[in-house]
Amino acid sequence: MEIKEDRDDWSQVTERITISGAREDERYASFPFSKILSHYRIAHTGILTTNHPYELTRVYQNGSCMVATLSGEGRVFVDGYWISINEGQACLLPPFAFNSIRSVEGKPWTFTWVKYLEEEDSSPIVTALSPVHGAFDGAAMKHAVMGLHHNLISHDNTTAENLWVELIHQHVMLFSRPKVKDERLWVLWTEVQQDLSSTWRVEELAEKAKMSTEHLRRLCKKQFGRSAKQQLEHLRMRKARILLGDRDMKIEAIAREVGYPDAAAFSNAFKKFMGFRPSEMR
Repeated sequence: MEIKEDRDDWSQVTERITISGAREDERYASFPFSKILSHYRIAHTGILTTNHPYELTRVYQNGSCMVATLSGEGRVFVDGYWISINEGQACLLPPFAFNSIRSVEGKPWTFTWVKYLEEEDSSPIVTALSPVHGAFDGAAMKHAVMGLHHNLISHDNTTAENLWVELIHQHVMLFSRPKVKDERLWVLWTEVQQDLSSTWRVEELAEKAKMSTEHLRRLCKKQFGRSAKQQLEHLRMRKARILLGDRDMKIEAIAREVGYPDAAAFSNAFKKFMGFRPSEMR
């Protein structure tokens, strides 16, 4: 996928509720503003109903974003792959990477979202063990967003505004928290994260976790929405982004530090995952 600039196609949006938490963003100047959203680092939130060919693409998204499908089906590009999110599912898009969402032909899509505004040196909502997508009942989130919107345009009740925003944020936090119920997974990925320079194979990971490769794959899919191989790549790319902030560290050294044999292999993997090459961050 070779996209070098952001894309916004709102031509097929049929219904829209948007609340802004950032006055300086002119794109959202016409929508109700909540100062309390900014206290939670929330740039904007809302509900959209769309038809094909709706698309929103960010080459370098400046904050975590949760998207939850209320009805229909959407497609999300995250961690280098396109995935579907259907009714009852949500996706957590990581910050400082290429992310894209789009509608599916013949399937109207209604979703709610919460977009955060984060700095690279801050702690984002998305952690190394957060699920990339999974089950989520969006009805409560929808009611919270609608409640906040109604309060802003009709009542301007600060106490109620605080409660609605807190509800919205807590729904995101509940989804984003690591859901590692099997202690073996927690121990495994904590150890792997401390030694990403090793050339881990899935068979080695399964052996270390004391389970079969198929059982490890199923558990990782259930807990993170990623296979074991994708989870390993996810951890490597997160660390690579941090190391790239050190301009004195050569890309060849970063490649070895995160388990790639050379700069070319690392650059190709980084491009697929992030949407741009590591050299473009410098």
